[in-house]
Amino acid sequence: MINQRILRFSIFAAALLALYLPAVAAAQWDRYPDYGRSRDRDNGRYGRYDDRYLRDSIHRLDRLSKNFESALDRELDRSHEDGTRHEDRVNNEVHDFRRAVGDLKSRFGNGRDLNRSRNEAQRVLQTARGAERASRHHFRNGQLANQWSQIRQELNVIAQAYGSYGYNDDNYRNDRNRRSSNNDWWRRLPIPY
Repeated sequence: MINQRILRFSIFAAALLALYLPAVAAAQWDRYPDYGRSRDRDNGRYGRYDDRYLRDSIHRLDRLSKNFESALDRELDRSHEDGTRHEDRVNNEVHDFRRAVGDLKSRFGNGRDLNRSRNEAQRVLQTARGAERASRHHFRNGQLANQWSQIRQELNVIAQAYGSYGYNDDNYRNDRNRRSSNNDWWRRLPIPY
């Protein structure tokens, strides 16, 4: 009889503790609401990432871009495009992207002032779009597609940190497609049979 009471009490205490711990953890997190965010010095808002996180993202992007460049070069060397002008153009686009990432990495430095490296960040985003367009048809290789997916994640971090819409801005693409399709209103007319 006493063992059953102790067992019931232990189960009740364990259940109560399991319910109580998430509430304590949430209270601890709310104590430091700005952890991981940096204060935007220009307009007093809080950004999404602190300087250290952005610096680490830029370093990851530098490493990923080098790996992507060498993997794409190997893929092109094994393809029927080896030795063509198309191979040279794709390699140049990807190399320009990697060089832009390297420039951003060196210009960002310790990250105290985002305005100091804003032009380099915009150049990274522009050259990334060109590199993706030039090499997209090689993404049927799973390794290249996976590497570019990781690069896109870092590009989004950089774009958001510098106040851009983001690298994967679907609103821009949808708006552009909507504008181009408005001129073809006659294609939507029903065809009489």
